[in-house]
Amino acid sequence: MAERLQILLKFLERFDDEVHGRELLEPSEEARTKLQHFARGTLPETDQTEIFALLDRHPELTAWLAREVKGMRCAER
Repeated sequence: MAERLQILLKFLERFDDEVHGRELLEPSEEARTKLQHFARGTLPETDQTEIFALLDRHPELTAWLAREVKGMRCAER
């Protein structure tokens, strides 16, 4: 789990400047729940394809996901 989180953090940090420049879009309640599970590494693989497609259609949600992951990282400290 920790390894998956580190991979996701590295990915998000690579696009950090791009993510900050976008408007913060709030996902729907259903999408938010799935994104939170994805950020925590608890989203079933069968649902991950849907999240990847959602992020592809709405790249501005990457900022929301980055904020969620960074919040988890800060909470662990």
